[in-house]
Amino acid sequence: MAVFIVLKRPGPPTREVLVNLDQILMVQPGQGTGSAILFGREPLVSFEEDFATVIRRIQTGPYIQTGPTTAPQK
Repeated sequence: MAVFIVLKRPGPPTREVLVNLDQILMVQPGQGTGSAILFGREPLVSFEEDFATVIRRIQTGPYIQTGPTTAPQK
């Protein structure tokens, strides 16, 4: 089951994206403001939230979880 947090990507336009916690390798302060997250071999990805906010969301949520879906009962 995947667990995600919501973070904002800088724009224009600014947009909210889901970040899979299992894919995060490193979080660091951004250049000037915000933060940057390293996902595997990809380059750092910038977010509007500051470093402390990203760490707090990773630790305490709110989380969005995926799980198995079941067919509707008849």
